[in-house]
Amino acid sequence: MRHATLEDFDKLKSVFKQHRDVFPYLRFDGLKVKIETGKVIYDKGVIITYNRYQRKQKLGQKCIAEKGDIVVQEIVKEEGGHPQDVWSQFVKYVDSPIWLTVRRDNYRAKQFYEKVGMRIVGDISWSNGKIPGDVYFQKVRNV
Repeated sequence: MRHATLEDFDKLKSVFKQHRDVFPYLRFDGLKVKIETGKVIYDKGVIITYNRYQRKQKLGQKCIAEKGDIVVQEIVKEEGGHPQDVWSQFVKYVDSPIWLTVRRDNYRAKQFYEKVGMRIVGDISWSNGKIPGDVYFQKVRNV
């Protein structure tokens, strides 16, 4: 598994542009900062952006992520990418509980998360409750 470098920026930007309907909020200056700070995986055609919580964080109404837990912010693949392989390596690499939130109507993403062992533990919403979502969690075996 490898982290993205600034040399990868244009390619990553292109992939996210292809999926603007799923990631309309993504700012490319923020993506560049994530790359510079080592928070972007780019391997086997898969991009994972993530961060580590610096303090306890409430997710939705009832979920609390602990300091040191991982939050996955985006995951996307190029045509022919291998997300299960990369996810498996990512889980071993971070060696911490993993959280993410996803729009409730993003069935394709939710199918993937459940296939790799994540489970729904709560709900969340955006835009003053107009966009419902789910909170997913995966406890890493080594924790």
